[in-house]
Amino acid sequence: SSHIYKTIEEGTGFFQHGHTYNGHPTAAAAGLAGVVAGQSSIASVDGVNGILRYRGYDIHELAAHSSFAELVYLLWVGELPDRTELADFTTFLAGNRSVPGEVLEIVAATPRDANPMGILRTAVSALGQFDPEAEDMSVEANRRKAGRLTAQLGTLVAAIDRHRNGHEPVAPDPALGH
Repeated sequence: SSHIYKTIEEGTGFFQHGHTYNGHPTAAAAGLAGVVAGQSSIASVDGVNGILRYRGYDIHELAAHSSFAELVYLLWVGELPDRTELADFTTFLAGNRSVPGEVLEIVAATPRDANPMGILRTAVSALGQFDPEAEDMSVEANRRKAGRLTAQLGTLVAAIDRHRNGHEPVAPDPALGH
């Protein structure tokens, strides 16, 4: 694998400027300037003017006036929740923050100086083994799984930080915000 990094850095081999593959040039514009990476109904970016919008809402307005639960709901559903929808979604998140003890044991078994993202990746993979709907790939089940994972991520991040600092994990408090 070090060969490919050396090849890219030196601009030799396949990554050499002007090199072609099946007759097509392989060089890209610097920083991908002017290149559309993909179309999305979720977010729009105007880098020249410093504008980022989620579902049509300015990110600065959302950051100033919306909760985590409101933003997640907006991204998933396409609109901001009304009071009842927000209360239901907040209750769902609060009720699904717990992480199985076996997953916390995996976190505790990692070296304290391990990369926290590596620990998180491993813990998220382990969560899948304990999900009651792991084998159900229906749209509805996948939405519930995404919701549970979203709720559990905060608990995992806190547990990883506590582990790295020599402390035991703390159970989530459903009375607190996300």
